[in-house]
Amino acid sequence: MTDTMTPMADREYLRIDYVARTGSGRIIDTTDPDVAADSDLAELEASGPIVVVPGEGHLFAPVEAAIDDADPGRTVAVTVDPEDAFGTVVPEELVTLEAEAVAPENREPGTTVQLGGRRAVVEDVGDGTVTVDFNHPLAGVTLEYEIEILERLEGTETRAAGLATTHGLREAAVDYDPEADALTLRLPDSSPSSDRDARKRAYLEDVRRLLGIASVTVIEAYGSDAD
Repeated sequence: MTDTMTPMADREYLRIDYVARTGSGRIIDTTDPDVAADSDLAELEASGPIVVVPGEGHLFAPVEAAIDDADPGRTVAVTVDPEDAFGTVVPEELVTLEAEAVAPENREPGTTVQLGGRRAVVEDVGDGTVTVDFNHPLAGVTLEYEIEILERLEGTETRAAGLATTHGLREAAVDYDPEADALTLRLPDSSPSSDRDARKRAYLEDVRRLLGIASVTVIEAYGSDAD
């Protein structure tokens, strides 16, 4: 833990639900499965409330600042300007390329492509050229967040379990032994996944850094025949 980090006892661990919309009312993110199901975004998934620690970058900075010290039961509305969200539109990120740079099946306006390891959206297809936009799809967009503060978490095990939801490890079991200052994370049976490995690493970094736990053990099984 760095000298500049607020001690654990003084930090807020908040379980929240939220909905994020553009200024036109289009839903772009939420923790609420019912709201996600009613949105027009097929890829929008939601598994329920998450736990955030304001100041840790789990959400955009203006959102975390607005909910810091907020009491459970409150609903907070926050406007997030583009520069605090996905950035402003950079004209230089609109680039015209030779058509061969984009696979033929992707030469349609609105298609998302990967070019040089970067995400871009096809804007226009000309005679032997393709114009792509490397700006984030929500660049230049002001966002409106509505956050419901459900609970303030206390205690190491409760906070560690809450952080698991933040990192998409909702089905994990978390046990903490205060005498040994040791945490055990049990992950459910699953197929190997680089995505789960990344989420697991991020979670372990958080619990060690934020909670200062001396020892963390991960138990996971792969395949239905695993013990």
